[in-house]
Amino acid sequence: MLSNNPLEYVYMIIIGMAAVTYFSRELPFVILKGKKLNSSIVEWMGYVPIAVLAALLIPALLIDGESKKLFISLDNLFLVAGIFTFLFGIFIKNLFAVIIFGISLLAVIRYFF
Repeated sequence: MLSNNPLEYVYMIIIGMAAVTYFSRELPFVILKGKKLNSSIVEWMGYVPIAVLAALLIPALLIDGESKKLFISLDNLFLVAGIFTFLFGIFIKNLFAVIIFGISLLAVIRYFF
């Protein structure tokens, strides 16, 4: 039984979260080891990274952080930087360069506006 020390609870939570994170990522590899997946499943799994990235980026670009409302305007600096970064990425096709460009552009826009 745990004592009333709050630090022990924090350690137990960290250990529990680490175990859940590890096993939830490792279990599919253990189960599917040596098995051939259907080509439609493999194709579907190819869309997962794009969907996750879109789920992370779209709210960050379109939702105002304070009011939690849709914010589509030229006053939305994140949206402006995101549009220019997207256009840059279409032509450059180098992920590292696109990330550096986007971060730098947002820093410049925030500094001047």
